[in-house]
Amino acid sequence: MRRNAYFEYISPWGKLLLILGLVLLFSILTSFGGLLIGKYWLGTDLAALADLLSHPVTVQAIQFTKFFQFLNQLGVFIIPVFMYAVFVSNSSSEYLGLRRKPMFTSLIISVAIVFTILPFLNYISDLNANMKFPEGWSVVEQWMAEKEAQAKMLTEAFLKTTTIPGLAVNLVIVALIPALGEEMLFRGVLLRLFNEAFKNVHVAVFVSAFVFSLIHLQFFGFLPRLIMGLILGYLFVSTKNLWYPIAFHFVNNAASVIIFFLYNKNGVGSGAEGFGASNSIIIIVGSLLVSVLLLLVVKKRYDVRVL
Repeated sequence: MRRNAYFEYISPWGKLLLILGLVLLFSILTSFGGLLIGKYWLGTDLAALADLLSHPVTVQAIQFTKFFQFLNQLGVFIIPVFMYAVFVSNSSSEYLGLRRKPMFTSLIISVAIVFTILPFLNYISDLNANMKFPEGWSVVEQWMAEKEAQAKMLTEAFLKTTTIPGLAVNLVIVALIPALGEEMLFRGVLLRLFNEAFKNVHVAVFVSAFVFSLIHLQFFGFLPRLIMGLILGYLFVSTKNLWYPIAFHFVNNAASVIIFFLYNKNGVGSGAEGFGASNSIIIIVGSLLVSVLLLLVVKKRYDVRVL
């Protein structure tokens, strides 16, 4: 029996309002539900709980923060995207680009870009981190710095584990769920809608990457995340298959989780910051060129497959 997609033929801007409304609704519901659970889990009031989520210190607080993050990701990404796909398409998996099986070799090439782009990303990250705002923007700059410090503190609290079960939980919360959810929303839905609205796939890739970077609220890492968004976008538009950007996103996040784990457990390396960095301009430029070449190889393989 054919399922009715009630909003299949509304305009791209109407669909954009629909997905934004669903994200807002389910993010509120899951956040409120998480706070109620936390109130009884930790035996504290909601005001203290909100402060605890921003500055988790104890083991119990960190565990709850991970649980709350998991619920929040479901509410912001997973649930609203699937609900949206049901409303606008008769085949949710096909609409989101999840139905077709990816080619193994192209998947490996896509994942390789995670590492080939590192020297260039680290170079851009250093430029971004050293950006100075005009004197009149000092309040804004201070707010951005505080958000960046808070994000760094939460990341370190999340990833500070030396056990295999702790590593597995971190891989799910920091790598698997964001890779699935964020790619379904930003590439599977928003990039598609921006392409329908602007009639230009390159504009759609850039706008979706811009929103992807902006929503993380880490402004001193905005540019490298924007570049990652561009790579993820072009992986999707080149293949029409969401599994490629999902694989890239997962491996990128998982690599950081594993590096932090090895550092915490054995003192290996110096953490994820600066991993793959280089001072050689040849390596930095070569990193970009090789990554672009690999993207073109993935596109070429897909074009041949279609023909």
